[in-house]
Amino acid sequence: MSVAGLRGFPRALFARRFDGVTGRRLLWLAVVVMLGFGAAELPALARMSSHGTGVLGFEFAGSTDRMREILTRWGSAGGVAGAREHVFIDLGFILGYGVLLVGACGRLYGSFKDRGRMRTAAIAALLAWGALIAAAVNVLQKLFLWLEIHDHVAQPLPALAAACGAITFTLAMSAALFAVLGTLALRRLPAATELHGGVR
Repeated sequence: MSVAGLRGFPRALFARRFDGVTGRRLLWLAVVVMLGFGAAELPALARMSSHGTGVLGFEFAGSTDRMREILTRWGSAGGVAGAREHVFIDLGFILGYGVLLVGACGRLYGSFKDRGRMRTAAIAALLAWGALIAAAVNVLQKLFLWLEIHDHVAQPLPALAAACGAITFTLAMSAALFAVLGTLALRRLPAATELHGGVR
């Protein structure tokens, strides 16, 4: 694919904002935020599970009857309290992984583009946008779940929450997998300054 061919694809989100030392520091900060909020919500997740239904069962309930069953089994002082904490704390976790995945795919976009790997750069650009969409949809899911916790369990809220979970998982995991494999592949390529041929 030529440079002209890449023009049909969107640029990676904030592609150059994550370059260099500052970009690496921002990514490490995102890791710290993600792990910190992830650790902070572990007690809430444990409380939910100990009362009969874990976080995945809650987020993917999908139906009014199933959600009512979960909330009744939990009880207001048990799993429901844990779910409230989870929904709130998880917003910080979403911020962390969102910045991390957008930044990682953005860095890979620039690195592959500089090395003339236009198809791979285009994939990185699309997945950077996909990571942003995943985080935004995940936040929307938390809104739906918060409403359900407060007894708004009629459809379409359970179905929408489950659909948001599926979209988030697919896009976030795709971006994460690309970030890992792309980073490993990049190590096998010559640095941009070592390239003497044309764009491949």
